[in-house]
Amino acid sequence: MNTSVREYSLAELAHLCGALLHGDGSTIIRGVAPITSADKEHITFVESKKYLPKDLSLIKAGAIVVHPSLVTELQMFPLIISHYPKATFAKIAQIIHGIGTSTPSGIHPTAWVEPETKVGNNVGIGPFVYVAGGSVIGDNSRIMAHCYIGQNVTIGSECLIYPGVIILDRCKIGNRVIIHSGTVIGSDGFGYAQDETGEHIKVPQTGIVVIEDDVEIGANCTIDRATFGETRIKRGSKIDNLVTIAHNVTIGEECILAGQVGVAGSSKIGNRVIMGGQVGIADHVTIGDFVMIGAKSGVASDVKPYMEIVGIPASSKEEIFKTHMNIKRLERLRKTVKDLEVTVKKLLRDWENDQGR
Repeated sequence: MNTSVREYSLAELAHLCGALLHGDGSTIIRGVAPITSADKEHITFVESKKYLPKDLSLIKAGAIVVHPSLVTELQMFPLIISHYPKATFAKIAQIIHGIGTSTPSGIHPTAWVEPETKVGNNVGIGPFVYVAGGSVIGDNSRIMAHCYIGQNVTIGSECLIYPGVIILDRCKIGNRVIIHSGTVIGSDGFGYAQDETGEHIKVPQTGIVVIEDDVEIGANCTIDRATFGETRIKRGSKIDNLVTIAHNVTIGEECILAGQVGVAGSSKIGNRVIMGGQVGIADHVTIGDFVMIGAKSGVASDVKPYMEIVGIPASSKEEIFKTHMNIKRLERLRKTVKDLEVTVKKLLRDWENDQGR
């Protein structure tokens, strides 16, 4: 996080976020904080009434970002009014604190940048970074210590590459991309062919990885280059830590992939798909737009747009919950069947006795 912090008036913040202002616009804000610990120099946010303290006098914040439904209740405070208060609060946090680092512009003396590299304006390259020949680094990007940038890599403007990131040959990174430590972009896809003896013959992975604008990739992720063509992460998608994306995969726009998700080769993920933690996607699967996949689900077949699925194998939420409820009823059903067996046996004995008379 950038340690340089600016102060803003509440009116300035409302204008920069395109939000409505209520109360004293001259209120000075120097930081952000949760509602439970914010003081008069902080701005905080509230999404709904359930997050408000019962005693409003406990709120010490200088200002609050609120949903319009809470304005009447909180009108005694300076407010920024937004239908999406959490998102507006996040923008304010970026304005005040930034999302960059303290890495200065310029090339550190211990970094090695090949002469053929094109470095834009106001670029910062930290200690012990290696940048191979033919690469391009856009304006205002920051590459922190111990990163490796391969040959003919393209990195756009205003990117933030954290320490220890590896971006291998010919991969393309868009603008305003954030990549966290330990992530490898462009490693070989897991591709082998068996010959007549059963030996695994490596299939050369000759493609690339393309990361579009405004993508964020967490720590220790691996995104494999395509066998041919490209593996692509589309605009605005956010990828958590420890995610594996295999060769020839396409991730759509504005997707969310939580921690430890694994997407197997040649799968196609639509736009605005959300995957919970530890979701596994089989190879050559197509996931439609706006699909939501619950944590620990295993997806082995195509999923239509707008579905909510969960489970192993993944199925619609309604089907899984129905199955779960039926499983919970099994003990009661077993007891019912046992009671019926006793009743039937008694009825049979009574009938046989009647027949013998």
